[in-house]
Amino acid sequence: MLLNLIIALSLAPASYANELVIATTFSPEATAHIIAQWHKQPQAVSIRTLNRTSSSLERLLDTPMGENIDLVLTSSPMLMQHLQDHQRLATLPTLAVHNQQRVPESIRSSTAAVAISGYGILANSARLKEKHLPTPVTWDGLKDARYQGMILMSSPSRSDTNHLMIETLLQQRGWQQGWETLLEISGNLATISSRSFGVSNKIKTGLGLAGPIIDNYATLLLKDPQLSFSYFPESGASPTFIAMTKGSSRQTDAARFINFLLSDSGQKALSDTDTGKYPVSPLPVEDPRAKQQQRLLQQTPLDYRQILQRQKLVQQLFDTAITFRLHQLQDAWKALHSAEARLKRPLPEIRALLTAVPVTPQQAVDMDYLQRFNQGPDNAMESELMIWQQFFQKQQHLAIQQLESLK
Repeated sequence: MLLNLIIALSLAPASYANELVIATTFSPEATAHIIAQWHKQPQAVSIRTLNRTSSSLERLLDTPMGENIDLVLTSSPMLMQHLQDHQRLATLPTLAVHNQQRVPESIRSSTAAVAISGYGILANSARLKEKHLPTPVTWDGLKDARYQGMILMSSPSRSDTNHLMIETLLQQRGWQQGWETLLEISGNLATISSRSFGVSNKIKTGLGLAGPIIDNYATLLLKDPQLSFSYFPESGASPTFIAMTKGSSRQTDAARFINFLLSDSGQKALSDTDTGKYPVSPLPVEDPRAKQQQRLLQQTPLDYRQILQRQKLVQQLFDTAITFRLHQLQDAWKALHSAEARLKRPLPEIRALLTAVPVTPQQAVDMDYLQRFNQGPDNAMESELMIWQQFFQKQQHLAIQQLESLK
């Protein structure tokens, strides 16, 4: 109730008649530069941002309080799909509709892509050097046993940005190998961060030494010489989406802001390293960021239809397999790494026990199976979650048994 009151007061229209309100999943730092450039435009109105998780914005925009929000800015196609499905978004103005090949087809009528980002690993290279450890630059690098207790990640149920990064891994490597990679990395996790930009903040302060993250959160920190960021070799392009709300009373100004972002001056502002993003328009060849922009754009686009269909499945499976079992996983992988070091050989049978998941590649694309999760909590879903929990408990027990028999 207190949270709802605070949000209601923050959205009260009386004192803010001449401003645009942008609800965004980005941190204030990630939007500060582009908003500052907008304020330099002729007749620019003030902008105020509400920085929330995508689930929080879903709830807010589904209430009458959401009527005082004019624009939604996010990298989450899942949030935009939800808002469009619930008739919360206005049709895009004609002038804003270009470069739409980066937008999932199902939301193109309401949503524009104004920038792109990529994924990689932010590392506290200085601290790693002190420990005589290399800086990881790939997903497989994060599996190295020497990083026990040093890696940070967020959960897809808490961060749509992280969800898209995980889906990129699953779609590139395949369902089974993708989960094997995630579960092996989980043995090195220090904690699961509640927000994706919390990963970067914790690495900056030394609470973790490396973690997978979207580039715009990393780039903003790279003035710190202790930190470094490396793109995944096959990082895909993650668009930044913007849309107008249907209930906005300032749709003319909202449309002007969208068209500013897509204009030459807006795209130039987005290409500044202070945003940590890349424009959707091609950068000049001589621009030092042009090569990385082209690498991102040349990657095979994600299958957004599949992402939206199995969103709840991936979220539930990640939390059941990793988030809720983190301490058990840390202990099991530590014991496995210790046994392999002592025996001077890998133990693939035990690794197979710790990296298996109870959902097959066929189930991950089966609409009847996915419906158990998309319909919300019910007996079918609860029954499936119980089967998963029992599966992971059994796998863990067998792995520990085999490890103890090696002593």
